[in-house]
Amino acid sequence: MEVEIEQYRLKLQAIGWSQAALDKVFLAEMASLPHESARQSLFEEAFIFGSPLFQKLWSFECRAVQPQQAENLLELAMLYMDMPDELSGEAAEITKLLSRIHSDLSPHAPFWRQFSQPIRQAFSPADFIADSGNQRLKGQLHQFRYVISSQQAQWVRQHFRKPGMTDGQALLAYFQAHPDLDCQLWESSRLHNKAFVDKGKVTYPDHQPYQANIKILHRFHTEFILDREGHFLNILDPEKSSQNGLVNGASFNYGKKPSLFNHSSHYYYDVKSPAQWDPQFRRLAIRNGGQAFKAPQNNRGSAGYHTARSCYAIAGKSAKNQVDAQVKDFEKSLVKKLKGQAYLKYLWNKVKNKYLRL
Repeated sequence: MEVEIEQYRLKLQAIGWSQAALDKVFLAEMASLPHESARQSLFEEAFIFGSPLFQKLWSFECRAVQPQQAENLLELAMLYMDMPDELSGEAAEITKLLSRIHSDLSPHAPFWRQFSQPIRQAFSPADFIADSGNQRLKGQLHQFRYVISSQQAQWVRQHFRKPGMTDGQALLAYFQAHPDLDCQLWESSRLHNKAFVDKGKVTYPDHQPYQANIKILHRFHTEFILDREGHFLNILDPEKSSQNGLVNGASFNYGKKPSLFNHSSHYYYDVKSPAQWDPQFRRLAIRNGGQAFKAPQNNRGSAGYHTARSCYAIAGKSAKNQVDAQVKDFEKSLVKKLKGQAYLKYLWNKVKNKYLRL
């Protein structure tokens, strides 16, 4: 048995796990398993991104890592995923990538927060979008945000979407089943409402009559985008690709939530990175054959997000008011089934995130 376990350990060390992590985590897990079949299963689990054992190893490796160690750890993650240098957006590629993530890895798993930690340790905010350093890895990591968001949407679909339900209804059921989750409905979705404007006339992706995509976050990192009909919008979607999803879809956030003391993290890791690292298929979708989709401006001007005088306004309502109405409908449905402590937790999260900005 000892020879068998040592062979397992050496194989895992060869792909990049540290000896310390394997000694403290892997060998301790192995020691508790008396049967060869169980040890073989655990060894196989160690090669699946996001598996319980992978999470334990990752958590150990994240302790007080230096920038180069963090970079090496991220290289290991991309190796696990067999992550391409540039995504193609093809259905077969999406299916393959999602199959490499453990099926039980939920959107609310603490692992996702831990996964973003070494990215900020390996690369400072400005360095993440700089034309220097490990360009290949930074590009892979940025595009992996789209893989994560796709996986998280699929997890919700698989666990909570019953026949006849929309994605939005499944997401409601998910948050209602986990009332302790930090459901954030109030972060701006302006950047997820891009459209083409020509001489004051607005054309929306997929030729929608109008658009009001909303953003729902959990612990800031996990992000879901819903269109006004309750469909998930993702850049990568194994069920159905849409122009709205390609242009306005969700992306996992590596940065920390913006606050009075932290302005640059989310801006560089998540907002500015698409211009530097987006795959060609998404760039082409946004360029739209010369009729580029652009987000409403963050002002009250003629192309602004916040005014009823903007070209984005419909029936006397600004783009923001249209989105806010969708958010209120989602919130109304959400709290309908929250009782007692669950409702109080939701109210506290709302105050904390919307008003106190904690």
